[in-house]
Amino acid sequence: MTPPSWLQTVQRLVPGESGLDSFRAWALSRALPYPRSVSFQIFAGDAAEPRWILRCHRDGSVAAREVMVLEEMHRRGYRVQPELIGCAPCEDMHAQLLRFCKGRHAKPGLWRSPEALNALSSTLAEWQTGLAEWAQARFDSGAPHSAQLCSAIERAGGGRGTEGQLVRTLDDARECLARAKAPAVPQHGDCCTANLLWDHGAIRMLDWEHFGFAFEPFLDIWMFVLSLCEDSGDLNAASLFVSGPNATAADYAVRRYADGVGLTAGIGRQVFPLALARLIHFNVAIGRMEATRRMVRILDAYLADTPSFMRRLQS
Repeated sequence: MTPPSWLQTVQRLVPGESGLDSFRAWALSRALPYPRSVSFQIFAGDAAEPRWILRCHRDGSVAAREVMVLEEMHRRGYRVQPELIGCAPCEDMHAQLLRFCKGRHAKPGLWRSPEALNALSSTLAEWQTGLAEWAQARFDSGAPHSAQLCSAIERAGGGRGTEGQLVRTLDDARECLARAKAPAVPQHGDCCTANLLWDHGAIRMLDWEHFGFAFEPFLDIWMFVLSLCEDSGDLNAASLFVSGPNATAADYAVRRYADGVGLTAGIGRQVFPLALARLIHFNVAIGRMEATRRMVRILDAYLADTPSFMRRLQS
């Protein structure tokens, strides 16, 4: 019997010194929000914990970007990502074998703790600033015009009746970054709790295929905050408009991140709608419509009641 394609790929890529010839695999349904990729947990022999992750992309350019980023981060000694073992074709997909990342997916209570927030915020700032020059030389650091962002938001069902206000809000956010001479720092693009592992005080971040799609600071930290709200049952981030544990955690995270990139927390607050608009524009392009509709609802709520949003960041 011919081995399945994933197994043939693993057998080509596994380190020669492993001496193992027995493998099991579990497909990860969480890695299938849209039909462009699939991931497998690979178990060696009878081990209870997977040894590798096999990530298979249908888009060769996406796969190549992730490989490039992981190789550069490994070269620089950054320990926020899984180690890349090798690459190979897998039927009509492009596969990367990654060493399984130690750590666990944490619950909201842990992610709200000062220890975890400080580790995440400082780690994001460290590798974004450290990789900025390298990423600017390899990826398109230009940003869509406000009109393009508004068009994507409208296609996703938001912004109706507020286009003029939305354009002004986005332009104000860009001008705020320009006045502050904010650094152009590459964003991960999917910095949600599902892609974060907590490893005894260290951060492990997964899924680097969209790294550098945007260079406006604060996008990743707001993405994390929104995912924290979602994990706690607040799908529309209403908790960011009132006092409470999510708003307190967001305030702490944004301030620590702002310190790390040399900006003020107030700039982070003003950039929030631009971060949302950039994420909406990007998710529309790749077909993640469920996430897009949720972000549109949050953006509409922000435009309807901007003064109430994260008031503590104004001081």
